[in-house]
Amino acid sequence: MQTIFEYTYQILMAIANSTGYTYKEINIIIWFIIIPLSWIVLIDKIYQQRKLTIVFVLCIIASLLFIPNFTSFCNWLFQKSVDFLNAFNNFGSTYVASSVIVCVLIPIVIYIILIWKAFFRKPLLSDKK
Repeated sequence: MQTIFEYTYQILMAIANSTGYTYKEINIIIWFIIIPLSWIVLIDKIYQQRKLTIVFVLCIIASLLFIPNFTSFCNWLFQKSVDFLNAFNNFGSTYVASSVIVCVLIPIVIYIILIWKAFFRKPLLSDKK
């Protein structure tokens, strides 16, 4: 778990250093915008529509318009995320283990399922025209 955590941290730091955003901003952008958006795009692909993607993008744009200070918002949301992950300590986990499970392993499983359904599943009889 520690190795996966360290690799993820290093990748996020490299992105932060190359973009000028902070580590916390990159973390929020990836886990709260990019990953959910990619899942929504895949869900829209599965259902052959674009509605959810359009609604999500409009919600993100509207939200960003009302955030007076993006850095402060990211710092606040990052801390809330840390608090959430530390809550699993009550069940015998650690911050590192919870981070890897919730932020890396579960998203990978979700990606596998969504990609399989979007690109590799056989169409149902009701899907055929």
